[in-house]
Amino acid sequence: MNMAFVCNGSGVRAQLAAGIARDFFRDVEIIAAGTLDEAVDPNVLQVLEENGMDGSGIKPVTLWDLPEQLDYAVVVGCDEGGCPLVFADKVIEWDITNPKELGEAGYRTAASELKEELKRLWTEFNPE
Repeated sequence: MNMAFVCNGSGVRAQLAAGIARDFFRDVEIIAAGTLDEAVDPNVLQVLEENGMDGSGIKPVTLWDLPEQLDYAVVVGCDEGGCPLVFADKVIEWDITNPKELGEAGYRTAASELKEELKRLWTEFNPE
């Protein structure tokens, strides 16, 4: 199974989501995608490290490099240009704070929001 986290622009929210999701969904291929071809944001790595998570495996791709078949696509943020268009068996949309608008504290806020959403998603996958 695969799951892509998708965001407009550099995909910072997607990178954060991918790093956090790897702690929840260990047997799932996790992908971070943005509309721009950029490297992992150093602030993403810092926030993940602060939370005891390893961001070294995050390899962002552009929307055009996503696999043809996606099981899940989670749109984690839409900006002025609207939401990225993605196709998957199931598409989920979350409205996560754009960390770049709030500076360093914004990365922590976005990470906290993503953790809560990912906990809910994990519970849907693993009902007790």
